[in-house]
Amino acid sequence: MDEITIKVYNDDFVTVKKEIKAEFVKVPFGFVRKLMRLCNIENINSTKDLLGVLAGSWDSVTKLLDNIFPEMSEDDWDGVDTKEILSVVFSLVRRSVSELKNIPTDPKN
Repeated sequence: MDEITIKVYNDDFVTVKKEIKAEFVKVPFGFVRKLMRLCNIENINSTKDLLGVLAGSWDSVTKLLDNIFPEMSEDDWDGVDTKEILSVVFSLVRRSVSELKNIPTDPKN
């Protein structure tokens, strides 16, 4: 499975203090359901689109990120670039939707 990386920056937001790696995880249906309620997930093609959607489900997003990156402390999150967080969430959502599309619809399966 692919890895996801989040960089934690020093206060200057140039120097990387540490990198936290995690495996792509299965995204809970509740998270996907909340996002689907907010928009047509297939029309999210940019971080700008995603930012608008995430604003409506921020608690679910932070809970998911805490589960994916359990080594991250509250202070670590303060040193993460917002664009990188959006990129991680965007990747997770797109991957989840792709996996949903591959579920067989034949009742015999």
